[in-house]
Amino acid sequence: MDLNLKNTPKRIKQKDLILDSAVSIFSLHGYHNTKLEQITKSLDLTDKSIYYYFSSKGDLFIEVVISIQSKLDKLIESINRMDVTHLEKIKTYTNKAMAINGLTLLMQLPKSLSEFAKYDVIKSNEANQYKIWTSWFKKGQTDGSMIYGNADEYRNFLFGSLFYLHQWYAIKDNESYAKIQPFIENMIDRMYSTNFKRLK
Repeated sequence: MDLNLKNTPKRIKQKDLILDSAVSIFSLHGYHNTKLEQITKSLDLTDKSIYYYFSSKGDLFIEVVISIQSKLDKLIESINRMDVTHLEKIKTYTNKAMAINGLTLLMQLPKSLSEFAKYDVIKSNEANQYKIWTSWFKKGQTDGSMIYGNADEYRNFLFGSLFYLHQWYAIKDNESYAKIQPFIENMIDRMYSTNFKRLK
């Protein structure tokens, strides 16, 4: 009889705690400068215990990135259900996504991890999210809330800016991000809104 011991509530909780700690420590030190001992020490675990859940530091990092992408997927689903312009959807996305701990790790995926089986899952998730974000810019041009232009370039510029702002301000919680959200929304209006009066 298969009791599936690895998926008991206690073990799932323990794995989630390891992932949460890993997000913070990887974000602080980067992949290459993080040691697994830093993560186990933060949780008062033995160094060997982490290998029950993850085969290596690379495996743990892959799972961390997938967990962040999963949070973004849920956010995208909730935003797609909103009955607002696509400009407002993009503003809402920036407000919610920027508060996700570890967001900058999505831009720090080492190529050395490309041999891991789930690396392709990450790249597939990334491509799907890019497609949705681009559709928001295209639909924003259709609903009249956004200026016309290359949707891919608009997406790349905005989300590249957001990642670097996230890293620059070392945002770790909703309260700290809230201080610069008005600046972000003003930036989005100036760059993309059809309601913003531009100088000729």
